[in-house]
Amino acid sequence: MSVRVVLATMAALLLPGCLLTTSGNVRTITSDPPGALVRIAEFGECETPCTVKLDVIRELTVAKAGYKAQRFRVAPGSKDVHVILQLAAPTSDVDATELPELD
Repeated sequence: MSVRVVLATMAALLLPGCLLTTSGNVRTITSDPPGALVRIAEFGECETPCTVKLDVIRELTVAKAGYKAQRFRVAPGSKDVHVILQLAAPTSDVDATELPELD
């Protein structure tokens, strides 16, 4: 294995959330809230925020526990992606018996 391959592999392992960060069609994927899992069809996955280099149009799925998953396509040359996740079961009810006592 060449030194470049070893260094590139080590860099990828030390940069959490990054699939590929070389120049070209690099896109940053962020989410609100952060820490969502991003699955890129036939490519890989990462956790937001993350940076990916797209070679062709890819199907993305962004998901986080307690939130509705979102699916869409991203093309090389497109803008960075920011996903606002929606709660899976939002509620306006609050059970006062479950709240802690405040001094």
